Amino acid sequence: MKKEELIKLEEEEHKAFHRRIIYIVIFILLFLFGGATFYYLVEKLRYIDALYLSAATMTTVGYGDIAPKTDIGKLFTIFYVFAGVGIALYGLSVIASHFVEVREEFWLEKIGRFRIRHHTQTFWEKFKNILSYDKQTLIGESKIKKK
Repeated sequence: MKKEELIKLEEEEHKAFHRRIIYIVIFILLFLFGGATFYYLVEKLRYIDALYLSAATMTTVGYGDIAPKTDIGKLFTIFYVFAGVGIALYGLSVIASHFVEVREEFWLEKIGRFRIRHHTQTFWEKFKNILSYDKQTLIGESKIKKK
């Protein structure tokens, strides 16, 4: 595969991933505002309180200051918690995987720039070379010192 084809394929994959994140965010917002609308209509809460209850329920914070009072509201909340937590965690995991992938690509690019040289010497050979000496040089130096 040519380098240009790889770059084009990577860009298309990146765009598809961004579309996926946008769809997830839109779905989370629709689910959040849908729950708020339900609480507004059924529980007769102010819309801001209904939105607050939806967000607290979806994120499992559940402060308890606002709670559903009707039986239908309580039943809805049971299913809303399970669905909302699943949706929110899925969205967070997709976003987290994107950051991990971007970071991985960054390091792979950095590592790809390094040139690995093939060394024929083993560690012990290198160690011997550091400690080795040329006998002729040492003899020659000692003769020079004597004169």
